[in-house]
Order: sequence, then structure tokens, then C-alpha cells
Amino acid sequence: MKIADFVVLTLCFMLPTALTASSWKFERAIDVSGPNTGYFHHIDSSGRRNIAVSEQIIAIAWEDDRDGVPRIYLAYKGATDNNFNHDIRLSGGGEAYEPSLVALSGGRFVIAWEEDGYIHARMASLDGTPVLGPIVKVDSNPSSQVNLTTHGDRVYAVWSQRRGRFGRIHATDLRPNEKGVLKLGMACPVDAIPPTDEQLYPAAVISDGRLLVAWEDRRPKHTIIMAAVDHPGNPCRFSAAYRISEKPEIRGLPYGSGHGVSRVALGHYGHRGVFAAWEDKRDFRDGYDIWGAPFLSAESRFGSNVKLQDDFGGLAKQRHAALSGHRDGSLVAAWDDEREGNTDVVLSWQDDGVWSDDWLLPVASGEGHQSNPSIVLDTRGDLHVIWIERQDIGATTRLKYARGRRHIDK
Repeated sequence: MKIADFVVLTLCFMLPTALTASSWKFERAIDVSGPNTGYFHHIDSSGRRNIAVSEQIIAIAWEDDRDGVPRIYLAYKGATDNNFNHDIRLSGGGEAYEPSLVALSGGRFVIAWEEDGYIHARMASLDGTPVLGPIVKVDSNPSSQVNLTTHGDRVYAVWSQRRGRFGRIHATDLRPNEKGVLKLGMACPVDAIPPTDEQLYPAAVISDGRLLVAWEDRRPKHTIIMAAVDHPGNPCRFSAAYRISEKPEIRGLPYGSGHGVSRVALGHYGHRGVFAAWEDKRDFRDGYDIWGAPFLSAESRFGSNVKLQDDFGGLAKQRHAALSGHRDGSLVAAWDDEREGNTDVVLSWQDDGVWSDDWLLPVASGEGHQSNPSIVLDTRGDLHVIWIERQDIGATTRLKYARGRRHIDK
């Protein structure tokens, strides 16, 4: 590939002495969807999983309203292809929102979404001529905000079910067969205690063979992040739910019932590592920041909260945190950031347990507004990033993609 096709990202414009031993190289950004003639893309799913890689196939799922109705679409390409294939519509005839996408082996993917107030899912085989499996309804009760995760070729779904007054997080497994049909396991609530307020926007990962779920919870009359982990061999029995977003120790701050948090994402890395990241308003002066916590697998709980963003982002707003990890222990975070006056995509990554200084992604920053990133590290360690681009707030959108490779200086 020609050198002109790459944008070499360096850290020297922020902190000349920081992380000089590593950087990233990103290919030029390309459009995922076709020419936009006046509609809007959305990649705002629970847990922010809208891109996945299986073998050498990169797939992306999103929602747009090109025909006047919000529907779910998918595009894909081979790792060496210059462009994405034509959009494939995944959802049915109803209004559909917030797709979540995961990869299986052999160029297969599973996608779940909300349609007409219920969670639906289907498989897509993209190795050769694309083949779509039948749509299945995951929950017969009103439900929304689905998130998918995988363990081998086993798929797990978590979502917010609204059978009573409040949303309640549920989980099940989805078992793909050779004909591309998803067989549903038993669905059960993650928190055994019936909710006294809303449970919303869950995210899940498999850690050490156990399903770990985190979500927004409003039981203390303000939003906190809670989590629970299932018991091995008993997928419908979870540990007692507990809070993972900490309450600040400083007294007298104008929080009301408490400071706000929002939209948790989970990333699995190494053999047993899991990290949670979310938007956090404990520094009430400047809107949301990005905070998180590591999962302590041996103790089956999350550790102390840490601030992911660096000090340069302290006076700006951050939103839409996404995470992805790798078997080698790498862990990358991405989010929206307004520190430069625009909305840009920022990356940070963890080296030896320490988060790097923040890095404005040149292919997703600068003039205009770039937001709502979703990321995934493939088996080689390449980082695949998608985001929404628009010239002005309220303008129609473009869905963009770029791939980056980690560069280690000698």
C-alpha cells in the first residue's frame, strides 16, 4: 500500500515526552454506506457494538431512515477490499433501532435490534454470496436496548424488558445451527430483586467462562452503573447486583440525589481481563467525562474507578465511550471529545495498566463534527473504527470507517 494512503498519527502535539515508544498508522477513511441524499445514520446501540470482524470480513450494522422509516442495515467488505458492498436491509417492516453486532467463525455474524418495541435477531453469513437467516423474536414482552456478546460460537443477548412499570435487564443465549437459525435459550432477569426504578442500556462480556453484565440503574433516584455475574453452569443464576460507579467522597457538591452517569460499555482483553467505561458527571462543571473500572476476576467484582481521559480534556465534554480488547492484553477506548471546539473522536489505550494520553484521531477530527465511535480489535491487533460525520449540528450524516495498525518504535 502506498505511503500516501496512510495518516501517521503521533503524540507529540500533546505531550512530547509521553508514550514515544508507540503510535498508530491509520488508512484513509472511507464511506460505509452509499451517497447520502438527505437522511441520518445512527450507531448508538447499547454497549456500542456496531462493527465486528470474522476471519477477513469486516461487517457494520446501523440504523438509518433513507425511506422515511428507521430500519437496520448491514454493509461488509473483505480486509483487502477498497470499498464496502451494497447495503443489506436486515430488519422487517416496522420501525427498527439500535442494532448490536457480533462475529462468529467462518464469516458469520449475529445482529440483534429493537423493532416495533420488541427485540429481534438474525444471522448473516457473508463468506461468499450473503445469506440471511430468519428473523427471530428474542423476547415476547416489550423490550429494547439489546447488546450481544460471544464466547466461541455461542452468542449471548442482554436487554431491558418492560413487562411491568420499570425496565428490567434480562439475558439469554442464542444458539446458531448449520442452517443459520438462532435457537433461543431460557431468558431470565440478571438482578433477582425486582426493580424499584429503571434498569437500562446493558452491556455484557464473557470473562473466564462467566457472563458479566453491567447496566444503568436508577434505584437511588439518580443513575448509577451496576453489575452482576452469572454462576458457572447455571446461566439463570447471577450474583447479587452491586454498584460499580463510585460515589464521590467530596461533600456539598450540587448533585441533588447524586451525580449522573450514562451508557456503560465493556471490553474483554487478555485471558480474563474486563474493563467497564461510561460517561460520568461527577465533575459537574463541564458535563460528562469518561470514567471506568477494571473487573477483578479473582474477587468477582469491579475495582476502583479511574478517569480514562487525560488532563487536557478536563474542560471539555466527552460522550459515547466504546471499548475493545485483544487476547494479547491490549485494550483501546474511543469517545467523542469537544476539547478542540469541534466534536472529534479521541483514542486512548492501556499499556501495562496505565491509560495513554488522549489522541485525536486525524481521520475523524477537525472541521465539522465526528461522533459516536464504535471500535473493534481484530485477531491481528488491527483497530477498526466507525463513526458518524456531519458538517454541522443537525446536518445529514455520513457513516465512515478506517483501519489502524499499531506501530512500535525500535
